[in-house]
Amino acid sequence: MNNILVNVSAVVIALVLSYFVFWYKNHKTEIDKKRAEGDARAFVIDTLGKVATNVVYDLETNTEQGAEKKKQAKVKIKNFYADAHLPAPSDAQVSGAIEKAVAIMKLSNEGGKNE
Repeated sequence: MNNILVNVSAVVIALVLSYFVFWYKNHKTEIDKKRAEGDARAFVIDTLGKVATNVVYDLETNTEQGAEKKKQAKVKIKNFYADAHLPAPSDAQVSGAIEKAVAIMKLSNEGGKNE
């Protein structure tokens, strides 16, 4: 009786394992695609601050002021990610990155004037 239970449990385990292998092989492309999208999103978020800082410094000497300059910065950042074929960050993320970059630029400019 013990041999039958061992054999049946071995068959059940083999069937379950083979089903998971079958399922994974059928969904591997979809899983890899989602992983790549997640990696791309993480890269976008990691680089957003650097891109925003560069754009803000590029627009520093621009004649536009306030909201118009921020709008131009948003467009440049969105175009950067579109040109790189990366997912675009949300408007809230872009606005936050621009505001942080502007604050850092102002602090660095004030630090240079105090010396």
